[in-house]
Amino acid sequence: MGSLNATTHGRFGLGAAMLVMFACGTSTNPSTGSRDDAATVPTAGGAVGAGGGSGGVTGAGGHGGNLTGMGGGFGGNSLGLGGGAGGNLAVGGASGSDAASGGGGAPAGGGPAGDAKMGSGGSAGGNLAAGGASGGDAAGGLGGAPPDGGLVGDAKSGGGDVHAPEAGGQDVSDAPAGGEAGGPSPGVVSVTTNRYDNQRSGSNGSEAILNTSNVNQTQFGLLYSFTVDGQVYAQPLYLSNLKFNDGTTKNTLFVATEHNTVYAFDADGASLTPIWSKNLGPSGSTSGFGCLDMTPETGITSTPVIDSAAGMIYVVSKGVEGGNWVMRLHAMDIKTGQEGAGSPIPITATVNGTGDGSAGGKVTFNPQTQLNRPGLLLDRGTLYLAFASLCDFGPYHGWILGYSYANGAFTQTHVFNISPNGSEGGIWQSGVGLSSDASGIYFAAGNGSTNPLSNPPDVSESIARLSLTDLSIQDFFTPSGYAGMNSGDSDLSSGAVLLPHGRVFTGTKGGRIYLLDSANLGKYNAGGDKNLQTLTPPNGGVWGGPVDYQVPGGGSEWVYIWPVNSPLLGYQVDQTTYLLKTPPTQQNVATPAHPGGILTVSSNGTPGSGVLWASTPQADSWHATTAGTLYAFDASDISKVLWTSEQNAARDALGDFAKFTPPTVVNGRVFTATFSNAIRVYGLLH
Repeated sequence: MGSLNATTHGRFGLGAAMLVMFACGTSTNPSTGSRDDAATVPTAGGAVGAGGGSGGVTGAGGHGGNLTGMGGGFGGNSLGLGGGAGGNLAVGGASGSDAASGGGGAPAGGGPAGDAKMGSGGSAGGNLAAGGASGGDAAGGLGGAPPDGGLVGDAKSGGGDVHAPEAGGQDVSDAPAGGEAGGPSPGVVSVTTNRYDNQRSGSNGSEAILNTSNVNQTQFGLLYSFTVDGQVYAQPLYLSNLKFNDGTTKNTLFVATEHNTVYAFDADGASLTPIWSKNLGPSGSTSGFGCLDMTPETGITSTPVIDSAAGMIYVVSKGVEGGNWVMRLHAMDIKTGQEGAGSPIPITATVNGTGDGSAGGKVTFNPQTQLNRPGLLLDRGTLYLAFASLCDFGPYHGWILGYSYANGAFTQTHVFNISPNGSEGGIWQSGVGLSSDASGIYFAAGNGSTNPLSNPPDVSESIARLSLTDLSIQDFFTPSGYAGMNSGDSDLSSGAVLLPHGRVFTGTKGGRIYLLDSANLGKYNAGGDKNLQTLTPPNGGVWGGPVDYQVPGGGSEWVYIWPVNSPLLGYQVDQTTYLLKTPPTQQNVATPAHPGGILTVSSNGTPGSGVLWASTPQADSWHATTAGTLYAFDASDISKVLWTSEQNAARDALGDFAKFTPPTVVNGRVFTATFSNAIRVYGLLH
């Protein structure tokens, strides 16, 4: 990958990749080796942030996806909630037993509505009770949550629509049933995985509060901040209406830091003191890795994932204990922060091979050189983790590990290595999580000992799809110019994001965009690439993932991306070929340095609801920490800048830019990670 690669990879290089797969269920039996040191649960207190009322959206449960929202708006503002405080609000989805009513409710994962059995597979068409429990039934009041992670409560559907969860329904806790079948849920949703869903769409299609009419300098701004103990690379996650053991119900924000600490906060800012916090052990100093990235420590880097039905948040930590580097997988109770039975476990793996760092014909996973950068993926009850290197420091390889988690124990079930007879091939993806659909798991590997003609192929410097059954390579795309990409440190850099219409999008540090057919990625062709489309955006490389936005009312469809040293770009989607039209529309308000703009889009399917959000650095953040700016654009017309954090910097300044971390926009709030040891929370001021 070259020494430069570590920096462009957001402090991790494109080195070896590793996916870790776990089947996750509810743990009930204790086992040896668990760490039961208590999480810190502070006493009540803390200031209420300006404009941050404690009412929030207090919608709660229902049977198999039915949800009746109850309560006022954020900070006393019930804008977009159909009435004043206390007004009942029906949220989409038929009852679990009414599978014929508007496409809602039928469990996709087995078991009747109300059965807490974990679903095992996706279901198109808006089924909201997939594998879910009735309100209050699963994990102490988290019925109906999708076992596969994603945007809980989004009833939007339609075969292949990236805005819909594959399986699952509302995140609920003890409210009466009642609501109408189908349609997007107005505002009461949860964000349980990186970029909202397993397609990594970067889109919340159920945001009912924030829109183009109220996101402006007068009505929108910084409400409050949560203080944490380290830099935040992981995207903040959010559970609506989480019912705690003391009977209280809170919209809850989960934050993980490089100091190896996980926090749960009252997302509505009723208190700025954590509900609980848990340190997972010493972090590790990055001073000896030969680069200036991720200074001064490495701990939790990837975005965790929440299994609402099991009541667990899964986290990967890294650090030094007794002079030795360790990486561990944790299953933590979402209500208390306590480790689950049999948690944590060290991450280990060995395969046959003669590649870099091998000994005696074996290649062993190295917790010092590997780093879990992409967000965790939870799909059909299985947990996957992807790994690249820390600062391109070797030796390292690409891995896939599989574990089940049941009856209080993790059990390793699968092991796969990208380059057992070679080197590198890291999955880092600018932090974008592994993506998945009914056909398999997709990833983008960085440069290494690429050999697309070997059997099996070495798929470093490639996009690949893996079988959900045995993790074998089912399809791949290796650019014909991979040798030059490897030597020039211009490798794949932005993940394998699944767009609508069966398209896969990825970008390179060298400034190319590849659009692929998910059913036929294109393999390797020395005489010329066989992918659908290759684009060269102006100026710089592509790090952050794209977002897709369909203008309501039968309008145009757009794919947005913000490359390095480039304007914000909008590619219109041809509705016949589903290719990207050129030239792109450009928004020239800024041309941010590395890594460009990190995007999120929020909407609710109605005209004027679409807002495109972007977190950008104010200077080059390749090897440095720099201040950041948060932008909001009209998603239907990006020439319209709605708001920026610099318009009233005295009130709204973002602080230090968090590299590759997208804003989390949900239920009228914009939660933005920073390297200022804080989460900035923006919303309506009145």
